[in-house]
Amino acid sequence: MAKASEADLKMALELASALEAISCWYGGTMPATIAKPQQDEDDWEPFTLEDPEHCRRVCEYLIRLARSASLFRVVMGMVVLLDPENRFIDPDVDILAYHPDTVAALEAIADPMQGR
Repeated sequence: MAKASEADLKMALELASALEAISCWYGGTMPATIAKPQQDEDDWEPFTLEDPEHCRRVCEYLIRLARSASLFRVVMGMVVLLDPENRFIDPDVDILAYHPDTVAALEAIADPMQGR
């Protein structure tokens, strides 16, 4: 599995941010990168599905963004990392932590007399 590049990760974060913006429960906003300036600098340009111009701008932006790097490498890298059969990550906790087998192996390397 190819490792995600810095550009891939940056694009994935920007895409996640854009999707969060347009789908916010409290009223979607245009992604910051394509938002038109508002009179009050603290205001965000609203996004509505009923506005064809909004939808066109967002679709064009998302397509351009997706073509700029590989979201697939980011997602598949995480799928491989989290696959329990690979024993990289502890499947029994809700955070990214080393698999117990990895921890034991590292401890054995650090202290070769541990298992005797």
